[in-house]
Amino acid sequence: MASRLAACEACRKAKVACDHKRPACTRCASNNNAAICIYRAAPFKRRRTDVSPSRQTSRYLPPHSPVNSSPSSPSFTPRTTNPYPNPGFLGSSSHVAIFNHISPDDDSHGPDAYHASNSDMTLLDPQSAGDNILLIQGADILKQLLNTFPLPAMRDLVLLWLAKGTNLALAEPFTQQCSEHINQLFMVFSQEAHWHLAYARRLLENSRRPLIADESSEISSFSAQFLGQNYRWESMGIFLCAVSRATIDVAFYPALYTSEKDQIALRKLSTRMSDLALDIALSLDCLNDLQLVLQYENFILHSHVNGDQSYHSWSRLGNVLTSMFALGYHENVEKTRPRRPPFLIELRKAACATAYSADKNVAVFLGRPPRMSKRFCHFQVPLTPTGPDQSPNASSVSGDVTAWDPNTPFSYRAELRWSALCASLKEEILELFRDKRRETYSQRASAIENEAHAQWMALPSHFRLACSLRECSQSPFERDFLAGVRLNHLHVLFLLRLLSLDTLTEPDRPVVDVSEQILSLVVEIILLRDQLVNSGTGLVWKVAHYGLPSAGILLLSMLRQQSTQHAERTPWSKPLLNLGIFVAQIQAGSIVRPGDPNYALISKATHTIDRFLDSVHREGALHDPARVSSRVEEGGDWAALFSQDLYDFEAAFWQNVADHPSLLGPEAALSDI
Repeated sequence: MASRLAACEACRKAKVACDHKRPACTRCASNNNAAICIYRAAPFKRRRTDVSPSRQTSRYLPPHSPVNSSPSSPSFTPRTTNPYPNPGFLGSSSHVAIFNHISPDDDSHGPDAYHASNSDMTLLDPQSAGDNILLIQGADILKQLLNTFPLPAMRDLVLLWLAKGTNLALAEPFTQQCSEHINQLFMVFSQEAHWHLAYARRLLENSRRPLIADESSEISSFSAQFLGQNYRWESMGIFLCAVSRATIDVAFYPALYTSEKDQIALRKLSTRMSDLALDIALSLDCLNDLQLVLQYENFILHSHVNGDQSYHSWSRLGNVLTSMFALGYHENVEKTRPRRPPFLIELRKAACATAYSADKNVAVFLGRPPRMSKRFCHFQVPLTPTGPDQSPNASSVSGDVTAWDPNTPFSYRAELRWSALCASLKEEILELFRDKRRETYSQRASAIENEAHAQWMALPSHFRLACSLRECSQSPFERDFLAGVRLNHLHVLFLLRLLSLDTLTEPDRPVVDVSEQILSLVVEIILLRDQLVNSGTGLVWKVAHYGLPSAGILLLSMLRQQSTQHAERTPWSKPLLNLGIFVAQIQAGSIVRPGDPNYALISKATHTIDRFLDSVHREGALHDPARVSSRVEEGGDWAALFSQDLYDFEAAFWQNVADHPSLLGPEAALSDI
């Protein structure tokens, strides 16, 4: 007796006969409804009746219909149609390398051997429970987003943001295309009753397809695999990242938001939708270049939305590095076999370099160990593009990563390249922080400083900021680029100067000089923020990563001069002016406001600086240290409160500075009564 077969959802609801063909029945195929020909995993199982009526009715609303409440997405259940997990890159110490020596022409032990064969695939039901869960999850994502904010307005917001000269740093070649092509996908089934299921199924099927590129491929043919009717969840995720980032830089956009509350609502919703799109793409176990790009941009997005100290941002950076290692991009991507097209090689080198750079900068900022080491990676940086097709600069010097073409234009790739070169030196400095007692310490520190100077001089002359930022006549993007390049170089020197200190409470003249330069440039950036466009790092990151440590060193130096009656007097007029501007701008809310992710760290530091400036004006302490000497003596061993990590400038550092006796004014004494 033949087993009973269930009709597809479209035929079942129409109460017509279904011939049960897969992936689409004959009736749906002939009516151009193949995209919504869906078979339930358990068709004869009685459905539960405890689902709320609002949930049942909201699932089949047409696009842009009003809903009473936003549907919550179901819990995520990863599943893949491949019966064997994708192992990714397998290196020289793996079993693959051993067996390849036994049979060098046999690839049966490589990563491709883990893909399902045709006989295996016949045992898999493409419309099984896991697929249906993914379909429902994706459908709810689309419905919640498109019923809350109009899609054309979101696309136009991103295009306006791109027109200002900014972009997603790593996804730059694809951002505009992913934004412009999104409407093409959502016009096909706009009149269908199950529009959200149709879109979700199309995205899911497209996301399972590998992205194919050979040595002769062009970026246009590569992009066509995830644009238009080939739109994927990765494409959707990149678009949503761009929407969220655009809400940060575009303060007023009436088509989507006219108040800060609506602006934040769109930012958080698009971030959440980007997270879910990435989760669905990752669950398919189909690692590819576009997925890695989305992972990185999603990490950067979380650093903006959740803050640079957020655990969510920190863990997502770890996920980026994990995927990059699994793809094998920490190896020499130019020697990959089969050979890849130049644009894809440069994209992979850019992904490796930007992940490496982010790892070092976040490690320094948080005072945590880096997770990617040059000892286990092939250090590589991308060549700089010379045209809209993102082709690399053919005149760049091969084999020397520090060499530049003197005519290199301003671009995200150029900033990324410089940041990676600086990150390489920062990794060596971080190692020296743990090896200060070795005999070769001085020689290694001197070699790093010489290398930093050589890298700076190797830069194209138009990349080196040689005057005040306000005197530059370049475009907003180029001015921000110049400031970022200079700050990165000064930060390397700053970390080197910290190496020579025995304790943070006794900063010497070299580290103070570098700190003054950093703070002065950060203050200029703050004052000119409306004339700058993000060229790789945002304003808040520049303030927190560069400005706060330099301000902290200057405060420590001034406090030490207060406490030492016989110390050499140093003029502090310019640093005091810059500190005053720094505090005033932050207190005015022009950089961060209450509720912003980095507000706690920056506001704490600002409060401490403000108290110090009050003490200077109140007592003239910098000119008469005898007035505060008694308070210093009462404070005991204040220096012992500081952490031994010289590069740690988080909240605890500012709390210890705030406890300095000279900052405890009369109001503090009254508060202790």
